[in-house]
Formats: sequence, C-alpha cells, structure tokens
Amino acid sequence: MHTPPRIVVVGGGYAGVMAARAALERRAQVTLVDADGHHGFLPRLATVAAGVGPVSDADAPLAELLPGVTLVTDEVAGIDHHARALATADGRGIEWDTLVLAAGAQATAPSIPGLADHAWTLRTPDDARRLRALVPTAESLVVVGAGSTGTQLAGEVAAAHPHVQVHLLEMADRILPSLPDNMADRAHHVLVDRRVEIRTGVSLDRVGPEGADLDDGTTVPGLVVWTGGYASNGNVLLPDAPTTDGRIVVDRCARVSGHRRVLAAGDIAAHRGPGGRLLPQTAQVAVRAGRLAGANAARIADGLRPRAGRLRHIGWVLPLGDGQAVAQVGPLPLADPVTGRLAPLLHDAIDVRHLLTVGGLPAAVRHHQEFVSLP
Repeated sequence: MHTPPRIVVVGGGYAGVMAARAALERRAQVTLVDADGHHGFLPRLATVAAGVGPVSDADAPLAELLPGVTLVTDEVAGIDHHARALATADGRGIEWDTLVLAAGAQATAPSIPGLADHAWTLRTPDDARRLRALVPTAESLVVVGAGSTGTQLAGEVAAAHPHVQVHLLEMADRILPSLPDNMADRAHHVLVDRRVEIRTGVSLDRVGPEGADLDDGTTVPGLVVWTGGYASNGNVLLPDAPTTDGRIVVDRCARVSGHRRVLAAGDIAAHRGPGGRLLPQTAQVAVRAGRLAGANAARIADGLRPRAGRLRHIGWVLPLGDGQAVAQVGPLPLADPVTGRLAPLLHDAIDVRHLLTVGGLPAAVRHHQEFVSLP
C-alpha cells in the first residue's frame, strides 16, 4: 500500500497556502507551520485600515482555508535538512520527506528616534484593525513611505474620510518608485485631487507624539503611520543556502540550490522569469511559485522528477479608493480616468479567484456575504 509522502510547508502566506493546496491535490500528507495560524490578505490591508472593506478582508484562519492540512501554530526554531526534520519553538519535532520554505519577507524598520514609540505600522492584519479604529477620529494622517501600501492607504483614507488631512511622504523623487511612470503619474493626480499633501525627496528624522520631524527642518503634525520596510533573510531558516539580496536561490523547479529535497517559494525565494530576470516580490508571483513548489515537493517525495515552471509577473493593480485604481497588465496600462475605473474590478476578480483556488466556493461566498453586509 502506498504511503502518502510527508510534505511540510513553512509559512501561511500566498506561496505557503498554494504550496499546501498543490501538495494536497497530489494526495500528500501536508503539515503547515505558521506562527499565527492565519492567512493575511496583504494587498487588502490598506482598505481594511481605511474602514472601507470588511474586517474579514485582512485575514482568514488557515484551518478554514485548508481542510485536510495539519496546522501547527508555532515558529520554526531550526531545520536539519540532513535528518529531514524541523524543530518548532515549543520543542516539537516534525519529520518530512520534502520541505517547502514559504516564510515570506520580514518587516524591518530603521533606527529613527521615536519611530517605535510614537508611529503606527501597516504590515499585518492586526495593524490594519488597529488603524481602522484610529483613522476616523484623526485630524491629520502622516503616511511615511509612498510605495504600494502607503499610496493605497493615502488614497483610501482621503476618499473615505475627507475630514482627515492626509500627508504622504516619500524619500525618492516620486511616489510609487518601483512601479511604471504612468501609474505613478496617474496615482499622483488622483491623490492631489483629493487634497493629499505629497512630499517627495524627504526623509524622517524623528517621530514624536504630535507628528513627524523631517530632514528639511519641518514638522508634519498628525497620526504617523510607517508603511515601508520589508526584507528577506532566507539564511535564518537555512543558514547554508545561497542567497541573492537575502532571497534563497532556487532553480526553475523551485528547488533550493544544493538542497535536493528543500524547495522555496514566494518572497523568501529569488524567482526568475523570462531571460533570467529577477521577479518582484508580489502576491501573483508567490501564488504561481507556491503551486509549483508544492506540486514538485510531492513529485520529489514520490521519487519522480520535478517539473520546471515558467514564472512571470504580468502586471500591477493598485486601488486608490472610491472606485479609482491604477493598473498595468502586460503592456496595457489602465491608468487614465476611464480605464482606471476597470482596475478595481480587476483587483476584486483576482482576490475572488484566489479565495476560490485556496478555500473553494464556501470561502468566496463567505467573503462576498461579509462584504455586502458592511455598513
């Protein structure tokens, strides 16, 4: 009688849940190790923090999304890839035939005086829920970091709470510095129309109880929210793995270089697309890479050859609130006043598809019911 292979997945983010799902589909025995037992919908955190989307948009219990998976709610204390065993912080030992590392990137913050004591962050579902209670009563909101999360938060709050003066601060010379110029330009225009005060080329010097002090000598009063700072450090879990900018080097099958039975997917891994280009750390890449890693983990454990995947990043979607968004799908921009109205629908469709893939129809229906009941 065939014994199901034992697959252990570390991390319950986008890559982790897709890896677990793919391994289940190949009739593997899957154990998922995650520190808090919830799957965070990170692209939705700004919407939840602004009070626009339902609280359930922030996260969902992994046990509900992945029935059939053994969930271990704990942190990983160590991995012995020679013995094929993993130790958790509470002293538990878990053996595996193949291992998938999908722990994602970790939040980081510079040593700015007062940042830890007086600024809020928007990195986790709990952060989003805390801000949801604070934002409506604030007179001024100071968003530090105009990447995707910060720009979305500024747009969502300005649209939903016009009485709140929103400030958006960015060290680079434009907002959304990692996104295409046309998306950044359109987002800038939308935010300015909503009276968002945008300042670029400035850095944070200090945060106090009343606001943020900048390196140009000015002070911006208000509730300060830090939205930047993520870094991958794959060597924390696998000290001898080769890395690129902290991301574990993997091949086209998602196997870790030099580790035949260990795979990695998502933000923790250095995935490459066409032409060997390093892919960005986004949910869409994590979803595809996680499915590839999970399927190949089961194949390797069954004594089969893994299959190479063709990963790619097809575009960006950034909601800005009040039915506005900017997007680019391949070479096609959706960043003008007309096509920008289609981008939020695309964003919702992507989320529903993810829920259907991971949790099936019940998860998607539950999400829709909670959304339509939002006051």
